[in-house]
Amino acid sequence: MLIYVLFPFAVLIPGLLLCSKKAGNTGRALYCAYFGALVCALETLRFDVGTDYLAYKRIYEDMLWNPEWVHTSRLEKGYYVLQNILANRFYDYRIMFGVVAFIFAFAVAFWMYRYSSYPPLSGVGFVMYGIMFYSCNFLRQFFAAVIMLYAFEALKKKDLLRWVALVLFAACFHWSALIMIPFFFIMHIRLQPVLLAVYGIAATFILVYSWNILGLIRDFYERFDMHSSYLYEQDMNVTKGISLFYFFGYALLFIIAFMFRNKLYEKNKDNIIYMNCLLFVVLFDLWGCKHSIISRFDLFFVMPAILGLCPDIAECASEFASEHIKQKYVAKGIACTALLCAATYFYGSMIAKNGNGCTPYFSWLQFAKVPESTISQIAETEAPAETTVTDEDYDEDEAWEEENEEWIDDYWENEENWS
Repeated sequence: MLIYVLFPFAVLIPGLLLCSKKAGNTGRALYCAYFGALVCALETLRFDVGTDYLAYKRIYEDMLWNPEWVHTSRLEKGYYVLQNILANRFYDYRIMFGVVAFIFAFAVAFWMYRYSSYPPLSGVGFVMYGIMFYSCNFLRQFFAAVIMLYAFEALKKKDLLRWVALVLFAACFHWSALIMIPFFFIMHIRLQPVLLAVYGIAATFILVYSWNILGLIRDFYERFDMHSSYLYEQDMNVTKGISLFYFFGYALLFIIAFMFRNKLYEKNKDNIIYMNCLLFVVLFDLWGCKHSIISRFDLFFVMPAILGLCPDIAECASEFASEHIKQKYVAKGIACTALLCAATYFYGSMIAKNGNGCTPYFSWLQFAKVPESTISQIAETEAPAETTVTDEDYDEDEAWEEENEEWIDDYWENEENWS
């Protein structure tokens, strides 16, 4: 776990040097490139890190053994186009994870370079508020979330046509992105106490009557002969909720941001949008405490909220502390320590509770001196049978792990010998 403990420092400390006023734009560009390379390396070298790792590994291998499957699967074609291109050129599925990691890391680093008011704090927020762990999972939906991160630039300019076009493009990677269309009109509303109270009442109503609402959505689906396992009681993503720390962690950051809302609005008008994004992260995670599947919608809001707000929240907190404490550096130290404690609570909870299956961190470098036959025995799964593969096969990771329990146990028992 040492790599996770040191990673926030590896992100922050070089940023303090490279993003100083003296370093200028060159230092800013160097830091963002460094940040992207660091995140890309961590995610590329991972092995079986992330709940969805094995599922996406099998998807890639199915493209190798049965490339025609792309024409019969109902899963989004945007992701399969990328998979198909890679599968036609590379046999090793680790190439796929490396390419995906590069795309995600480059997209986030470039956004930080262009739009963040202070990239080092955006980078630390990306790590400590779980976004890095999210990018190791939900690959299709995270592709959509990255597209939506840039779509928010169209929303800032109130360009509805471009917003809709980017939402439709994001839906090519994950259909859930379609819910973002109406948010074009919601995101520009300035959050104030009265409006927040209205949102709170509505959120409570939805939470209490969630089963009834899901029933109405299920009836709508069935009326048009559509089906989704996520709408039925048999799916554990519906019956079980996420850990409460997700809600409390984001809610704590939102409370701090809401306290400084007027200063945030004065500092940057885009913070009106970012504040709304953070609110909906909190709301979706609140509902997700009852039905975990709902929490996944927060992926479309969490990146603009964290990357955009964290630097300005820190600055506003420092200004507030300076107004009440004469010693300037003491005031800034207190403000930064308070925000760091809030981020550490979330980051520590995610590591301790194995959020999204990202702990412990395990790298392919640990296999460097292991014979190729041993590596293949551990890393390679049995080739899929030449039958039609259904989408439900990729929602049954637990069943797959039970079926292969014997070699998985053997793998972990002999981990020390291999490393």
